[in-house]
Amino acid sequence: MSLVELIARADERSLAASGLACLDRCVPLLGGDDEVLRPLWGALADGAREGGSRDGSGDGSGDGWAGRLERV
Repeated sequence: MSLVELIARADERSLAASGLACLDRCVPLLGGDDEVLRPLWGALADGAREGGSRDGSGDGSGDGWAGRLERV
């Protein structure tokens, strides 16, 4: 299976986690605080434990992934 096919089959949480993992590796190299992305990792983990809703909050509150991303 090609990389393009794998990306096409990935769900939103998988794509968010892979993008966040890439950022997590790059931020310290750019001199940033390596803890700055911790709230986003928490949002992904919380959504996975709670089953996740469309916005990633798990409870439909609208303060999931997008809300936490804006705060970072």
